[in-house]
Amino acid sequence: MVAYIIRRLLLIIPTLLGVMVLNFIIIHTAPGGPVEQILARLQQADVSATARFSDGGELGPSPRPVQGTDNGGASRYRGAEGVDPDFIKELKREFGFDKPAHERFFLMMWNFLRFDFGDSFFRDRSVVQLVLDK
Repeated sequence: MVAYIIRRLLLIIPTLLGVMVLNFIIIHTAPGGPVEQILARLQQADVSATARFSDGGELGPSPRPVQGTDNGGASRYRGAEGVDPDFIKELKREFGFDKPAHERFFLMMWNFLRFDFGDSFFRDRSVVQLVLDK
């Protein structure tokens, strides 16, 4: 019976690792990350979940180009037309998208092991503090 419990406890490690890898892949391949959201806000295209219901069924005002240099279509971000490429590089650096995927994954795992979940994008507080408050 003790051997069975030990085996089951040891199976938690690869299961948890598999869930973390799957979560990382889904989150980083899904469209609409933080860089795209900031670019949409700069171009005044409302990207909230209720945007299509708030203005009579429309998705908000049509996007306007932001003042800056044209990136010549070199960006992979959909709303990057007319945005300074240096600004996009700075956003990618701020959110960690300038690093390779494996480095971001190990950094994420290291932060999770230390219970450092970062700061909330919507409130100016740490995620751990928000969870503890609830």
